[in-house]
Amino acid sequence: MAEISAVQARTVLARAFADDPLMVWFFPDAEVRPHACAAMFGLLAEHYLADGRVDVASRTGPVAVAMWRWPGPGADGGAGPEELPSMGGLLAAFMGPARAQEVGVAMGTLAAFRPPEPHAYLHLLGVSPDAARQGIGGELLDRGLAAVRAAGLVACLDTMNPANVPFYEAHGFSVRAEVELGPDGPTTWSMATG
Repeated sequence: MAEISAVQARTVLARAFADDPLMVWFFPDAEVRPHACAAMFGLLAEHYLADGRVDVASRTGPVAVAMWRWPGPGADGGAGPEELPSMGGLLAAFMGPARAQEVGVAMGTLAAFRPPEPHAYLHLLGVSPDAARQGIGGELLDRGLAAVRAAGLVACLDTMNPANVPFYEAHGFSVRAEVELGPDGPTTWSMATG
């Protein structure tokens, strides 16, 4: 299914999310942000390439990536107890332990707004800036949604970018909740199909 390496995926996603409100909240320093995003997305890419669904759009190389969490074993998205780094450990290294805990608690509140299991969760959908606004993200999303429907599942996601809400609505998602992530965090739109 996926024809992309973790290195390629983390690079595409870091570029795609460089100015995303959540990433700006996580990593306020604009010079550090692409590198911190790449490390975080690289960890996620390793997991999803092993235990999830990864869709890729390529031109001369990968230009867009969608990572889906499917129900079943390995669905929690975490590293095994012996594997380093863990997501929490990585964030603590970048943000400091207190800030990482604050961010983790805020992000943990979003699970309450997702549909009951089983469902498919679109964790990340990113298009390289030089390939944006060409319909590539929509094509990639439609590919994943076709697989979701074929499996008889509901799809859900959380977006912190207000520009993404109409895009996802045009593809059959609706807003289930609008949530503020802490006193200084971005607004989150929890969305689902069906």
